[in-house]
This record gives sequence, C-alpha cells and structure tokens, in this order.
Amino acid sequence: MALYDSPPHLVSVYTSASGTDAGGGVQLTYALSQSAVPCSVNTASASEVERFAQMGQVVTHTVAFLSSQLTAGVARGAKLVTDDRSESYHVKGVSAGRAYGTVPPLTYCYCEQQV
Repeated sequence: MALYDSPPHLVSVYTSASGTDAGGGVQLTYALSQSAVPCSVNTASASEVERFAQMGQVVTHTVAFLSSQLTAGVARGAKLVTDDRSESYHVKGVSAGRAYGTVPPLTYCYCEQQV
C-alpha cells in the first residue's frame, strides 16, 4: 500500500485575508476553508529549503495531499493546522503535480512551521 492511499495526518485549511486594525495597521484574519483533509507532513528537503531561501523565504516542511482531496484548494498565504497535533504551518508555495502511471496527482505545500 502506498503512502498516498492512507496519509498519516489530517489538517484543516484556512484561507487568509488582510484587513485594517483599529490603529490603522494591517491585520491578517483566517477563515476555515476545509477540515480533516488527509495529508503527509514531512521535513523539507535541503534543496527545497535552498530554493525558497534564494527568494528570501523560510520553508521548514512539505505537506503533500492527494489533489482530489483538496475540494477548496490551497494557495500561498494559507494556514494549515494539523488536527492530530495542533501544529500550524504557513504556506509559502504550492505545486500541483500530474498523475504518473498508477500514482494519482498530488499537491505539495511548502510551509514554515509556526511555533
């Protein structure tokens, strides 16, 4: 059985929007977009960390989804929160793959873990 057949984690996906706070500053708000999405959360590879560092971005983890499971989609700026561990990840980049042979299409989110 392949890992994509039974992903070990569930996350909730939140979209972000910016607004103005009472003092005139920028305030980010998040709205739940989709909950209990099966996924795999992994430490980002050295090459992924380097690729984002060249753009001045910090990436610590990669979250992989079966593309068919993301009914609401996910975009840069979104927040992912694991349902099982309550860990929070800020999405810095998204890449959608194509099916290959018997492997279904996967969507990868490149994230920075929020501590």
